Amino acid sequence: MASEKKPRLSKSEHPLLGKDVLDTVLKTLNIDLAEPRYGLATSWEEIAGPDLYLHVKVVDIRHSTLVLRADHPSWANLVLLQKKRIIQAIQKRYPSLGITSLQVLGA
Repeated sequence: MASEKKPRLSKSEHPLLGKDVLDTVLKTLNIDLAEPRYGLATSWEEIAGPDLYLHVKVVDIRHSTLVLRADHPSWANLVLLQKKRIIQAIQKRYPSLGITSLQVLGA
């Protein structure tokens, strides 16, 4: 069976840059990083801080609640201690999301 050649994304002989590949994939999946929902996910490290970012990830936004997942109960507790600061940072940066609360799921 002969293998079928798939069309190349790059029009030249040189491979695409990582950014170009990512842009193509996002466009194919109809993901617009300008949309606040995706902006929050991409700026989570800056909002959460470098320590929390390593252990707490954005899972979903349900109504006005940001759903997070912590890899250990201690990190979940730290999120709750910083809840007010995190919500204020999100509201300032992404007011259209209407986030007013956090939910932290365990690992």
